[in-house]
Amino acid sequence: MQVNEKRPGSKPFDPQYDPLMDRTLGPGSDYAPTYWIGTAGELPEDDGPVTGDIDVDAVVIGSGYTGLSTAIHLAKMHGIKATVLEANGVAYGCSTRNGGQAQISAGRLKRSQWIDRWDLQTARAMHDEMVGAFDLFRGLVRDHAIACEPQDGGHYYIAHKASAMPGLEAESRVLNDKFGYGSRMLSREEVLETVARDMEAHGAMWEPDGAGIHAAKLAFGYLRVARELGAKVHIDSPVQVWEYKDGIHHLKTPRGTVRAKRVAVATAAYAPRGLHPRVKDRLLPIMSNSVVTRVLTDDELQSIGIKMLSPLTDTRTLRNYYRLLPDSRLQIGSRAAITGRDAENPAHLKGLCDAMARKFPR
Repeated sequence: MQVNEKRPGSKPFDPQYDPLMDRTLGPGSDYAPTYWIGTAGELPEDDGPVTGDIDVDAVVIGSGYTGLSTAIHLAKMHGIKATVLEANGVAYGCSTRNGGQAQISAGRLKRSQWIDRWDLQTARAMHDEMVGAFDLFRGLVRDHAIACEPQDGGHYYIAHKASAMPGLEAESRVLNDKFGYGSRMLSREEVLETVARDMEAHGAMWEPDGAGIHAAKLAFGYLRVARELGAKVHIDSPVQVWEYKDGIHHLKTPRGTVRAKRVAVATAAYAPRGLHPRVKDRLLPIMSNSVVTRVLTDDELQSIGIKMLSPLTDTRTLRNYYRLLPDSRLQIGSRAAITGRDAENPAHLKGLCDAMARKFPR
């Protein structure tokens, strides 16, 4: 069964909405018509909009992965039943618009550059924190039986040109020798035979942590778990005014004010600039486009030769991330527009189609 991305009484989704510049979206927007939303099944239950003034222990602003995970862990670790405030539908932003690839990632710097910039002790602490976070993600999916189609098999970092191989080899040695992480290198022949028939590949580095997931099913699974643990998740309830008076946070929404002792912010790209001084101008939203093919035929599947469902990423500066989905569709994505006005530029779609054709020519 497919989700209808048009929520009851909602407004049409605007693909050119720019969260940095445009403040007219407001509550009640349709979901973006993504593959994930279209194949997620029925929308899970939530707690509807805030409809009056309420007093709570803790508020989480934003209902994506981070916000819902925060609510889950407040309940499990501290016995706090949080109130989650969401401006539109649950996981409206990038939690239902990402590539569905979970892997160890922390920006542009490599582990070796961490060591150079700080020191080995600091780099190891950062690495351990990320590995622990990945284990936490695995545990949530496993322990709460979240049916998000997890495909856990590590991450393949594929050299798209021969000159990228020495850098990958050096980084693999650092991961193994300095961090004890257990990466390994694959030759071009090994990649083509055991991973994918990517004609751009000149080899690859494999990392132990990497999984493919169904992005919306993961988010909606988190929603189910959070509510089972006692959290309230209020949709169409954007925080319009945030005041702190007499030790209490006053969060005004369109239909009521929520008063809370503690507030956690988990809004990412859709945080209003005026939400709070501590988050003003701290984020730069950048689009990441992803396309999904129709279901491939047996001949097409044999031609692309993808034998692993775990994430594949190439070594371009603006990387292509790609994989075979469980329903035999090919997915590929990359960074794209910086502003909403450029979101529908056909050059972005062409770039992804061209990349697919280079990697898997017919």
